[in-house]
Amino acid sequence: MHFRALTEDDLDAAPDWWADRTLAADRWRGEETRSAVVEQAGEVVAAGAMWTSRVHDTHAWLEIVVHPDHRRRGIGTALARHLSSLRVRDIPFTARGYVDDPALQFADALGATTMQIVPPARVELARRTALRSHVRVQPLSGVPRERVEAAHAALYSWTHETWSPTREDFADALNENLWDEVDVDASAVAVDDRGTVLALALAYLDSEPPLIVAETTARDVPEGERLVEGCIRRSMDVLARRGLSTVDFDGHISDTHFLPALARLQPSGRWFRLVEIPGL
Repeated sequence: MHFRALTEDDLDAAPDWWADRTLAADRWRGEETRSAVVEQAGEVVAAGAMWTSRVHDTHAWLEIVVHPDHRRRGIGTALARHLSSLRVRDIPFTARGYVDDPALQFADALGATTMQIVPPARVELARRTALRSHVRVQPLSGVPRERVEAAHAALYSWTHETWSPTREDFADALNENLWDEVDVDASAVAVDDRGTVLALALAYLDSEPPLIVAETTARDVPEGERLVEGCIRRSMDVLARRGLSTVDFDGHISDTHFLPALARLQPSGRWFRLVEIPGL
């Protein structure tokens, strides 16, 4: 088999079997963003990429896809090892997917161990009555943008610090497209008497159905569970008044204040894992 860099021409001629995969031309953001293809008899039979996030830098994401007719022949493993040889820093690979995804099964075959779990997240808006409102909750639109961005970064930092720490200067990258993606009217915040943001429920409309991300801005916020519950309740109320019927959530089983609210809502769907692949 022959390895070579993945090019823009490859992307333009991308076959159906690598649709919806995270692939880009080699070195699309520099030396920590590498991609390659495998050729056999002049045909591309596999493609892969590795990259570090602009928000995290302790792991490199790994994406591998092999033509269905060439799977289980060691091609994917060989490509993963080739990409590993291109790393400029000795950091482990990470991958993600639903528990029954072939991509995650491939990661498991490489020796992956679970870093984090995302619980089922589809909820009927009619279930919102299981959540309690809170007097400290208000619309996001009433809070200055810079305060929202700082709160968003604080929320993100503590919910990732034990398993995927953020870069020191991650906040600008995290918030870069926030205001293009967030639904200000359907999002909610809980604030104290000084206007400090204690909790957030950010509603995103760039997915179908809408997506809500919610947590406190620090691990030890007093009444954190109730504040998050109240923020989510307000967001769900707004979406329900628009005639919508379902919503998705994005969070982790380690999100201390979010998970109890999600449990009250009795979500349905598939479990999602984030894994680390050591030793390549």
